[in-house]
Amino acid sequence: MSQAQPTWPDLIERVAPKFNEIARKENLVAWAEESQFAIQALQSNANLAQCMPRTVQNSIINVASIGLTLNPALGYAYLVPESVKQPNGQWAKECMLRVSFKGLLKIATDSGSIKWAKAEVVKENDQFIYKGPCTMPEHHMNPFGERGSTVGAYCIAKTNDGDVLVDIIDAEEINKIRSAAKTKSVWDAWPDEMTKKAIIKRASKQWPKTDRNDRLEMAVSAVNEYEGSEDIHIVEKDITPRTPSERRREPITDTRLSAAIEKINAGEYTVQRLFGAFELTREQVKRVEDEVKQEASQ
Repeated sequence: MSQAQPTWPDLIERVAPKFNEIARKENLVAWAEESQFAIQALQSNANLAQCMPRTVQNSIINVASIGLTLNPALGYAYLVPESVKQPNGQWAKECMLRVSFKGLLKIATDSGSIKWAKAEVVKENDQFIYKGPCTMPEHHMNPFGERGSTVGAYCIAKTNDGDVLVDIIDAEEINKIRSAAKTKSVWDAWPDEMTKKAIIKRASKQWPKTDRNDRLEMAVSAVNEYEGSEDIHIVEKDITPRTPSERRREPITDTRLSAAIEKINAGEYTVQRLFGAFELTREQVKRVEDEVKQEASQ
C-alpha cells in the first residue's frame, strides 16, 4: 500500500524547529503567523504550489533569518515562484523569498542605521534638481499626468544625527542592472519598484553601521542571490531631466518612419515632433523632405 503524499501544512511544519531556533534570537517574526501566511500563499497561487518543497521550506526559514513578515497587507516580503534550470538540464519551479523595497527600508530603520529613507523614480517630464550627496534635492512632478520615460532614480536617507544622504542613479545604469538581473520578468512587471530597490541597495552601503546591521546585510544578500546585484561600476551623474531640446533622441527605423510620414500627411503628426523625438539619418531627412506634403509640414 503506497504512502500518502505529505500535504503543504505537513511539509511546512517540518521546518518549525529551525525557524523557531533562528527567530528566537530577535523575536521579530512568529511561527504561528508566518506558517499561516505561507500556507495561504500556497493555496492562492497554483504556480507557487508547484515549487519544489525544499525551496519553499528554505524560503520560510529565510523569513526567520531576515525578520520580515509575509503578511501581504504590509508588503515587506513574498514567496514567489520562479522557473529555474536544474543541473540535469530540466526546468523546475523554485520558491524564492522576494524582499520588497519597503522591506529593505523597514530593516534599515529597525536597525537604527537611519531614521527614515525614501526612494523615487525620476521621469523625463519631472523637474529634478540634484544638489549634491549631502543636500536634499528638489523633485517636482505631476503624479496624475504623463511623466514620460525614466531618466533616473534617487534615494534620500536621514541619519540619527540629522544628516541627509542622497544617492542617485541614471537610466543608463538602471538598464545595466536590469540587463544583468536574474529575474527579468519581475523587472518587466514592476520596473519602478525594482528601480527603487536597486537604488536603496546601493545607497545602504553608505549608511552608518550599527551592531544590528546584520539583518540589512543579510536581506540585501538574499535579494542579490535571487535577483542579481546592482554592484556594478557606477559613476555618479546628474539626473536632472533635460529640456526637450536637450533630451537624447533615439534612432528611427525605416518602417516606423514610413508610419510617421503617413500620419504627418494625414494631419495626425508633425515634422517638428518627428525631428524632436528621433535622430534621423541624412537619407531619412531627405525622404521626409521628398514624401511629406508641403501643406502638412507647414
